[in-house]
Amino acid sequence: MSEIIMPKMGDAMTEGKVVRWYKKAGDAVKKGEPVLEIETDKVNLDLEAEQDGTLGDLAAQEGQVVPVGGVLSNILGAGEKAAPPKQKEDKKETKETKEPPKEEPQQRRTTDKKDSYKHTTGEYGEAMEMKAPRVDRTAAPKQGNVVAMPQSGVRRRSSPLARKMAQEMGVDLQNVQGSGPRGRIVAADVKNSGGGQAPSPVPQLETKQIPLSAMRRTIAKRLAESSGPIPHFYLTVDFDVMNLLSVRQQMMDIEGVKLSVNDFIVRAAALALRHHPMVNASWGDDAITQHGEIHIGIAVATPEGLITPVIRNADQKSVAEIAREVRALAEKAKNRKLMPNEYQGSTFTISNLGAWGIEEFTAIINPPNSAILAIGAAEARPVVVERQITVRDRMKVTMSCDHRVIDGASGADYLKTLRQYVEQPLRLVV
Repeated sequence: MSEIIMPKMGDAMTEGKVVRWYKKAGDAVKKGEPVLEIETDKVNLDLEAEQDGTLGDLAAQEGQVVPVGGVLSNILGAGEKAAPPKQKEDKKETKETKEPPKEEPQQRRTTDKKDSYKHTTGEYGEAMEMKAPRVDRTAAPKQGNVVAMPQSGVRRRSSPLARKMAQEMGVDLQNVQGSGPRGRIVAADVKNSGGGQAPSPVPQLETKQIPLSAMRRTIAKRLAESSGPIPHFYLTVDFDVMNLLSVRQQMMDIEGVKLSVNDFIVRAAALALRHHPMVNASWGDDAITQHGEIHIGIAVATPEGLITPVIRNADQKSVAEIAREVRALAEKAKNRKLMPNEYQGSTFTISNLGAWGIEEFTAIINPPNSAILAIGAAEARPVVVERQITVRDRMKVTMSCDHRVIDGASGADYLKTLRQYVEQPLRLVV
């Protein structure tokens, strides 16, 4: 017998939530087969069977939060039997249903699974905590103990973002062909399905409470840890990006790859950090740590909040390599499939709201980093060049600094070096 426990997917993780069970108690499972999906503060992931056997009783139901190391279920080998349910619970079930105790848990699990399936379109499974309509538990399940599913007869696996998009677009996931691993439905599949009705342009407002997810709780905790204890100060500069935009377009035409302004900024920021190790540093109670490697965290928006995938050794990668890695990590972040090594260990962070038309903003430092760059939109503006008014493409950048590590002069020196890379973009491609 092997136990299925709540894993620890990072140093800060203390608990996780059961999103859904792919199997029910008594089902046969094979080694490596997904048994259930869990939600942590950063990602959703499937837990796989570690041996062939039969799934035992479920110690945690869908929507239940379980501490790290807590037992979720077990897998029984040949000849092994699960421990019988407590006598007190047997009496309660017998009194309510007038049926033999051994059949009630099986019927309840079948009905609950059906009820929870109706609500899987909720964001990251939060709607699974909704109360299902009261049903007659004494009625025998149709077609044995298996809930009939549309068409294929099996529950379609889908990402949290895909479920959210399907709900908003009115798309039935049973009619969507999945392109992900093992047929998993991803957001692009829903977007390309063409089904459903578009939501009304004027949504009906309603008062409701949205339960806090593990990710949102972690974000709130880390922001409080940053904005309170860390003494922030801010430095804003205005870069000329006329040449950078030109080089970007030429590279896309020549190499046939999609490049964003942010890809160039990531490389520029990483190269500039080579010259300013104090900015690539972290505060500690006993010492300031200057990091020997440059790992850039990229703030990515997800339906639940921001997460920062990390481009490791960004100073050693080309703009094209950074572009490919950023897109791959961003897709995994939006589908909550990042692994801990993909979002932990950054030494510097970049947050870019230019795509939303934001001209300028300040960002909160992502501890243990000592600085974060807030990137505004690159846009054409009238400026004075050699005492003449002309139109140039400009971009405002604000660096939030931890004053315990970075002084005003050292922060200004870093931005001066960053300007050289941004305004002379050939430095980034040679």
